[in-house]
Order: sequence, then structure tokens, then C-alpha cells
Amino acid sequence: MDIKDITKEQLETLILIKSLEEFITDEHENLSSLSEVIWTLEESLSDEEHKQLVSDICKLTETGYLLSDGTEEHIEIDRIPEVEGITPKGQSALNEWEKEIRGSIDKGDKGDIVINNIYNFKNYNFLCGLKINQSLINGSISLFGAIGNIVKEMLHI
Repeated sequence: MDIKDITKEQLETLILIKSLEEFITDEHENLSSLSEVIWTLEESLSDEEHKQLVSDICKLTETGYLLSDGTEEHIEIDRIPEVEGITPKGQSALNEWEKEIRGSIDKGDKGDIVINNIYNFKNYNFLCGLKINQSLINGSISLFGAIGNIVKEMLHI
């Protein structure tokens, strides 16, 4: 995968945000926007994870991967910005990442693919060690929906 203007950590945040976006539905009336889900997630983040999330949202907005009101001021005051969604540029990067993961599964890799072993993700404890396999993907519409369901279980919503 060739994404030159964002870091691995920012890609991890983009994946997390897309996964959260996947389960915003009418059935979660109290979580009707992406920002509300992110703010709910914020409660379970460590201080370090929180700072990384704020910084990544602002940088992903600056580079055109996210739509948000994130600015340097959000980083300075350590406040999570309002996030509207993923841009076409961000979606393209995510499609490429999902294609890469599905390709690993489709070519016959047996067992689970541990995302952290491939991408060395380390920002968010709940994504470290995340195992993706065919049965997890089969139960969801998308890879991001599967990851979103894992986050949803973690948040107990």
C-alpha cells in the first residue's frame, strides 16, 4: 500500500473512524452521528490514546482524508474535533487497505490474520492483536463493519 502523506498511526485512526462510521444507525438513537460515537469512544481511551486521536484527526483533516473542524487549536487544548466523515481520498486509502487484507485471506492464509503483526498498529489497545479471519468478515457487510462490531462490543453499546 502506498500512502505517502499519512503515517501508520494516522492510517490506524482512519481505519478506526471508518469502523465506527459503519455502525451508526437509527437503532443507536443516542449515537446518531460519527462525532457522538467518537466522543463515546473517548471515555475508554487512555490519555496517550486520546492525544493521538486528537492529533490524527487534525492531521487527517489537513491532508484531506477526513472532513472535520479539526485545527491546531484542538491539539493545543486536547479536544476531539467534530468529525463529519471520510473524504473520497480517505475512502480510496481504506479501500486499498481492505483489498490488501482480503487478498491475504483469499490467497489461502490459514487461520487468523493479526492486524498488528502486519501493520505494527499500536495507537489503540483494542486494535492491537485484532484478528481478522474469513468468518469474521462473512458475518459483516465489510471488514470495517466487523471491526466496528468489535469496538461496539468494547463500548457495550
